[in-house]
Amino acid sequence: MLKLILKKSKLFILISALAMLVSCSNIPLTTMIRMINLNPLETNPSEFIVAVKTPQGIAVQEGDIVVDFSFRTDDPNVSFAHSFPVIVDNNYAIPDDLKEDLSDDEKITIMKLSAQDAVTMSQGQQAVKAYRKKYENKGAGSMNVRLLSACRNDDFSWQNTELDVYLKTDSDDDFFLFLENMDINELDNDIQRRVNTVPNCE
Repeated sequence: MLKLILKKSKLFILISALAMLVSCSNIPLTTMIRMINLNPLETNPSEFIVAVKTPQGIAVQEGDIVVDFSFRTDDPNVSFAHSFPVIVDNNYAIPDDLKEDLSDDEKITIMKLSAQDAVTMSQGQQAVKAYRKKYENKGAGSMNVRLLSACRNDDFSWQNTELDVYLKTDSDDDFFLFLENMDINELDNDIQRRVNTVPNCE
């Protein structure tokens, strides 16, 4: 998980593993550098796109990836903690740069925030901006992107269990690699922990 922290007037970036067991090797250095310059208050929620490259035997569905957005102050009327599950967008045209290295046994799944969640997140961004302007950048907030789980279908193979996650934070930008070679057997998912396996897709 990559966690962007807003505190006082500075933007901090922290790499952690609260929602999945991921080593730093799963997050490319170029991604870390790029995310340093990303301001979660300026990101357009309706343009925030997640692309997941998986083997044909693995699928990601609604709820498998979530975007967390929270802000904490002394005023409970301003504080909030949202967790938005991204949904599959079958109508999104997959760009050529993502398809270039796609092999026959791989596929790309495009995901985004629902229309309602995009509105809710945008309202939260505006509330944070107004509060920080009024109270001299007080309060602390965070934006997290978490890969929680994945499932398997009839084409699943235990020899091919890695996936890549790409992000696009603005309509004018290209996708960039967010997680590389993430083994779904390492996801910190309750179901997978209990049965030590990858669940079947419903």
